[in-house]
Amino acid sequence: MQQHTVGSFLFDYLYNQGVRTAFGIPGDFALPTFRWLEASKIDLMTMTHEPSVGFAADAYARVHGLGVACVTYCVGGLNMLNPIACAYAEKSPVVVISGGPSPSDRKHDSLVHHKVRTFDTQRRIYDEVTVASAVLLDPETAAEEIIRVITEVQKQSRPGYIEVPYDIVDLPIRMPVIKNYPAPESDQENLVAALSEVSERIAKSQRPVIVADVELHRHNLTPLALAIAQKFNIPVASTLLSKSIISETNPLYIGVYSAALSEEICQEYVENSDCLILLGAFLSDVFSGFHATHKLDRTKTILATTEKLRVGLHSYDSVLLKDFLEGLEGCDIKPKSFKNPYKQIDLIPLTDKERAEPLDADAFFRILGLTIVKDATVVCDTGDALFGAVGLRTTQASNFLSDAYYLSMGFAVPATVGAIAAKPDSRAYCLVGDGAFQMTGFEVSTCAKYKLKPIICILNNDGYGTQRHIIDGPFNNIHRWEYAKIRDVINYGKSVRVDTKGDLEKILTEAGKNDEMYIIEAIIPRTDCSPPLKRLTTNLSEIRDAQKRK
Repeated sequence: MQQHTVGSFLFDYLYNQGVRTAFGIPGDFALPTFRWLEASKIDLMTMTHEPSVGFAADAYARVHGLGVACVTYCVGGLNMLNPIACAYAEKSPVVVISGGPSPSDRKHDSLVHHKVRTFDTQRRIYDEVTVASAVLLDPETAAEEIIRVITEVQKQSRPGYIEVPYDIVDLPIRMPVIKNYPAPESDQENLVAALSEVSERIAKSQRPVIVADVELHRHNLTPLALAIAQKFNIPVASTLLSKSIISETNPLYIGVYSAALSEEICQEYVENSDCLILLGAFLSDVFSGFHATHKLDRTKTILATTEKLRVGLHSYDSVLLKDFLEGLEGCDIKPKSFKNPYKQIDLIPLTDKERAEPLDADAFFRILGLTIVKDATVVCDTGDALFGAVGLRTTQASNFLSDAYYLSMGFAVPATVGAIAAKPDSRAYCLVGDGAFQMTGFEVSTCAKYKLKPIICILNNDGYGTQRHIIDGPFNNIHRWEYAKIRDVINYGKSVRVDTKGDLEKILTEAGKNDEMYIIEAIIPRTDCSPPLKRLTTNLSEIRDAQKRK
């Protein structure tokens, strides 16, 4: 067998697990590790700021199955903590690789730079947002530790942490003893009982519906869920977090469900179902439209996730989600009678009169829907960039990315870099507010560096527009940038400013035809927002504002 070092084994193993691109920012503790990464088969994209590294690796993982973020000790790793927290919250499998001090430094308790409190401070903090961690202090055990962490990341679809001391990464590694761990198994009695109850409920129901959520995608179970829907002719809704989990032109698809934030037809169908089947669902406040409680009747609900199986008020322990779905697909249930109430209405083209009118949020998404290229990937930031896009329809599965549960501003621009690396043949549209763009938007420099060609739409409503509709105040103001001059700063792509419907239509049409990066500053009135965002902020305002609570 080839003699491996710690560094060569780490990146060869990641490559064999499917990783083709890693994201990072070097630092002195991590430089030896970066040298091994550069020598590996994995492409490296260095970025401008560690939070962007995390978001890019997260987006890559959502599309490609496993992401890698490489940073230096503490000043890099702790700077990237928020995006990895996002990945943990939304079940995205990202491997964090951090440089670190040497074993001798740790032995003598040296006051080395970047150290915070103890040498284990960074690792202990990351334990809160990862499912497995390892500090590779011994090359004799490093291979087994690497495999252990990455296996847990893949198994649980959540981040893991590997710290590599700078003087360990070059040492010869002892090849691991391959261990055969028994695969987890379902409790067969519980599985059979659950399938019996579920199949009986579906057979008796008049209006069953499946809500296909994000865990299906994370664990490659979407095809099973879709097969169940097609076999029994049951309609499928997605959520904000799982939007585009199946093709949104599928005849069984009825829209995005998020309680009052939903499209009316979808909300009515889901909330009046007599057999609601929640598959891989996150029952968060986003799911319930930011109300404290949702309107779903538990007695009529089947909830199946990687962590629990609940049928009505009955719980079935130790039943694997995959086993449940495979068993359900094999049940003998007469297909249901279903006529899709959702009619995808062709968007009405702009009239000449409308082309001269000022832009507003609703018009922005209408025009984007009219001009977006086929099979595009849409990456949305928090705010109207996300909630206004609920009605957009993507023809391919997994072509809509957002952090719709964790809702961290600054996600979209670096996530677009990761999405392009994972899916280079799909044209990427990045939708981001002006406030979020000022956080991570200069990853357009990374786009220039690697000749990436996204279409970046900055919805400029002059500040933190979402917050204004909840509680307004001068704290929602930001400094105004000349976004249309960004091209002059990075010397790449094209940047323009539009404030009429006609100008937006013209530039989006042009951008879709040209193989070039576009940065489009779309001027939206300061007090305007899309109808879904208006409903959301009305709900949140009643919760957050003490005067309204009274």
